[in-house]
Amino acid sequence: MTLGKKGQPSLRIYVQLIVFLALFTKKPMNSVVAHAISSSTRRVASASTNVIVREVTLPCGDGITIAGQLYTSANNNSLKTKEQPHRVLCLHGWLDNCQSFSRLAPHLVEHYSSSAPRDMELVAIDFPGHGKSSHKPVDGPQVVLSEMIYYVAEAVRQLEWTQETEKFSLIGHSMGASIASLYAASFPEQIRSLVLLDGAGPLSRPARDIAKHVRQHVLRRQTVSNKPPRVYPSIEQAIETRCQTARNFPGNQWLSTEAARDMVERATIVEESGGVRFVHDPRMQWPSVQYFTDEQTISVFKDIQCATALLLAKDGWPFPDDQLKQVLNVLLPTKFEKLPGSHHFHADPDSYQNVGEEIVTFLLEN
Repeated sequence: MTLGKKGQPSLRIYVQLIVFLALFTKKPMNSVVAHAISSSTRRVASASTNVIVREVTLPCGDGITIAGQLYTSANNNSLKTKEQPHRVLCLHGWLDNCQSFSRLAPHLVEHYSSSAPRDMELVAIDFPGHGKSSHKPVDGPQVVLSEMIYYVAEAVRQLEWTQETEKFSLIGHSMGASIASLYAASFPEQIRSLVLLDGAGPLSRPARDIAKHVRQHVLRRQTVSNKPPRVYPSIEQAIETRCQTARNFPGNQWLSTEAARDMVERATIVEESGGVRFVHDPRMQWPSVQYFTDEQTISVFKDIQCATALLLAKDGWPFPDDQLKQVLNVLLPTKFEKLPGSHHFHADPDSYQNVGEEIVTFLLEN
């Protein structure tokens, strides 16, 4: 076993062990086409071609079902050239869902497929407790990054993207960027390239605060009530609430009504009264019981072996200068840009194309 300082097992080994134990003895599905793609299919109109979108369901070994969307090109370049598609997995942010990629994903598939000799096959998933994915049993906390890494590993296994001959790319936004960083560090043999969107890796906290965070989590968990979830009179009011939530975060953040609508429509259900309510797991709003120290975060960055693009929004999350400097010094991203837009710059209609152009260029070069 690889040891870190003072003879302790490294963070990477811990994460790999958690995932390995969960996956051991589980048999993969035969084919994503045969087992995971539902009958819900639509085409996304674009300037030069069509992008086909399908709903997918990916059953995990622990009984959880991961929902998501598969984007493919109608060009069929890969059939003509007999090359494997460039596979991309997209990971959303906290309390978002795969619809946060509903503009960026078809843009990437179309523009990459029109510029490369092979197509792009892109899957965006809903994490457990988000979107259309199932919730975990009521037996513990939800906000644990190593748990989310397990579900990424399960999604990859069900998609049959684990062959050593063909790596895939990871795109993560915010919380999804933290998870993508940890996955790329833990399973470097699987990852071709990594794109971090307004997220600079796992959140770090001083080691001296560990007990305080555990206390906050336990106290919050003890105050759980059976109060029914809020029902909004209309989806428009639910959308406005989602926009207001974005404005409440640090810095000069905002979320467009259009991007909020994309996510809220997937995150809500209509009640008999005609009102709507959010269906995300309320435990996702508990204080996290797991944070990383600066030393652990640096260790994660050092274990990332693939080309990495760090794209931050100019009006996005206000990362402290010293933290960002440390990230850049250790991560050594192949590409680093600050782009116009707010925290959801990949989802907002005024900024997603610019983000998409940067990503396509990066993926073509790497």
